[in-house]
Amino acid sequence: MSYLTQKTIKNNVSFSGVALHSGLNVNVCIKPAKPNTGIVFKRIDLGKNNEIHANYKNVIEPILCTKIKNESGASISTVEHLMAAFYGEGIDNAFVEVDASEIPIMDGSAVDFVDAIRSVGIDEQTEIRKFIRVLKKVEIQDGEKFISIEPLN
Repeated sequence: MSYLTQKTIKNNVSFSGVALHSGLNVNVCIKPAKPNTGIVFKRIDLGKNNEIHANYKNVIEPILCTKIKNESGASISTVEHLMAAFYGEGIDNAFVEVDASEIPIMDGSAVDFVDAIRSVGIDEQTEIRKFIRVLKKVEIQDGEKFISIEPLN
């Protein structure tokens, strides 16, 4: 497989678990998606306006979990471990159907999500993967804390 082409999962994969903050039993089904879809969460417990795109612009709360929200107010939280699994496995495109407002915590890591993705396999797509190219150094500092990113020649 090429790291330059987009990828999705080969088949649907489902799992259930307990949400960390709400304590609800949550069902999740990850489905393949067409190229250039991105990662899209779909709250199947809501009637309409239930798709939430995993985009940094949609992050509304990064305290104790990552919460994203769409323009209609639908939100999903505790997405960070599943997103880490998508990144680690090279998944660019997927639909994540969930029947609650939070992704289950599973064992507290991304391993259950990685295992689920690997159990169905990865499908290489024909579209080229999109990359962010850093053109100049950016640094943010808050007291002694800082983060910096620089271009790579």
